[in-house]
Amino acid sequence: MTFPPSLSRDTADRRPISTHLAEGGLAATFTMPDGTPAFAVRWSGGVYGYLNQCPHAGGPLDFEGQVLESSGRFLMCARHGAIFEPDTGKCVGGPCRGARLTPLALREDADGSVWLTD
Repeated sequence: MTFPPSLSRDTADRRPISTHLAEGGLAATFTMPDGTPAFAVRWSGGVYGYLNQCPHAGGPLDFEGQVLESSGRFLMCARHGAIFEPDTGKCVGGPCRGARLTPLALREDADGSVWLTD
């Protein structure tokens, strides 16, 4: 398929990460353009995105989209129990204390759709 000069394949294939992220709900999991797994979550009214890789062992944080621990105050690695501040990605408990999740730049449109920004 050929695209006009003003429209790249990336632009033509772009879809929002999510059209509705619920406060305290499941994360929207997605794949970055380079194939790396990632997630977005709504917490305390904001939308935050990170690579879905625990700094402790590199595996995914989520289990079937669940990244918030039961109190809803922290993100938690389902494999190692490390807990992270949702707004900073800083590990505040567990085997990687002091490390950080890799943040992603996201934007949320007025209609609630969440997009990965370049």
